[in-house]
Amino acid sequence: MTPGILITGGSGLVGTYLKDYVNGIFVSSKDYNLTIESEVIRMYEDYKPEVIIHLAARVGGIIDNINYPFEYLEDNILMNTFLLKYARLYKVKKFLGILSSCIYPDYSDTYPLKESYLHKDLPNENNFGYGYAKRLLGVHIDIAKKQGLNYSYIIPSNLYGEFESGDLSRKHFVGALLDKIITANKNGDSSITLFGDGSPLRQFTYAKDLAEIIELIIKYDIKENLNVSCNNNMSIDQMARLALKATNSEHLSIIYDESKPNGQYRKDIDTTNFKNIFPSFEFTDYIMGISKVYNKIKSRYE
Repeated sequence: MTPGILITGGSGLVGTYLKDYVNGIFVSSKDYNLTIESEVIRMYEDYKPEVIIHLAARVGGIIDNINYPFEYLEDNILMNTFLLKYARLYKVKKFLGILSSCIYPDYSDTYPLKESYLHKDLPNENNFGYGYAKRLLGVHIDIAKKQGLNYSYIIPSNLYGEFESGDLSRKHFVGALLDKIITANKNGDSSITLFGDGSPLRQFTYAKDLAEIIELIIKYDIKENLNVSCNNNMSIDQMARLALKATNSEHLSIIYDESKPNGQYRKDIDTTNFKNIFPSFEFTDYIMGISKVYNKIKSRYE
């Protein structure tokens, strides 16, 4: 273990994968409440890290974001602000923050969305609190960088993986989809029900890939802010049907509940800058990744 690197959100979706790539101290909400200033100070005093990888965040699905926008805004702003404040005071040499494609405008005249669109128009109303909290994290890091600090951030697309926690309301689309497929097969159901009409477009990246990319950013001391995503940009319906194929569940039909929100129609991100830095990086194929994650999650139900 290398005491110089500290990872917040260490038990989360990306953090759990990151343990295979980065030797460091992984902390979670069981160790410190990062929304409380004294707890953040205690963490810095305990470890005095030289590098921070800030993964911790309050995250959840569209319904949870709609129901608790105040909490998503406040909790994320508090932890981001305290982490950065004391990173500077404790002279952390490198800080890597993780944003989200939810920061980007609900609608744009041009796609895919570039890193420079951070301040362009408003985020989608269904993720407004979370989107703005992550936007402000980017602002805070950019200001620190202007003052000479080696702080940067990455902006990943939506993620999926076996370590996503919480019930269906807290999970993103793919995580909730796989849970629904497993439950339907276990119960002998003939269909699954999804929100909206299936038309929105999404990029979903395997979280294990993101963990590997974070390791490369730290290893090579990459200082640029980068969008990070696989190239796929598929409709919800396409992704759902490919997931049924990948899990040998094509006998299940899909029912769309159009009384529920679709969310943002499109938010695919431009990865030109990422590809310039890591031209040979290969992302996991969607069907292959879904199959791996499904089989691992399914084994927990057995």
